[in-house]
Amino acid sequence: MQAPADCPINILRPHEACTGTGVEFTWAFDGSSSAHARDIVTDTGWKIVLDRGLDIFQPPVKRDGFNLGDRLQEHRMVKGFYVTYVQELRT
Repeated sequence: MQAPADCPINILRPHEACTGTGVEFTWAFDGSSSAHARDIVTDTGWKIVLDRGLDIFQPPVKRDGFNLGDRLQEHRMVKGFYVTYVQELRT
């Protein structure tokens, strides 16, 4: 996978994290500047539409070094968001 030169290197991290796990993760960069979609399309006919994208977590509070929310995402508060599941018809 090749990221555009002006993209942060972190764009490659999800693909790298899935390597060797049995999860096939691919992505494509739309350079047309016309798309602003926040969705995930699966190879099983489902589209998951995210109104906030993946930015659903509140920033960490950083009160002290022992606050789990500062270190572990599963202990952080989330922002309000909608998720819509759409099953695409296959022909």
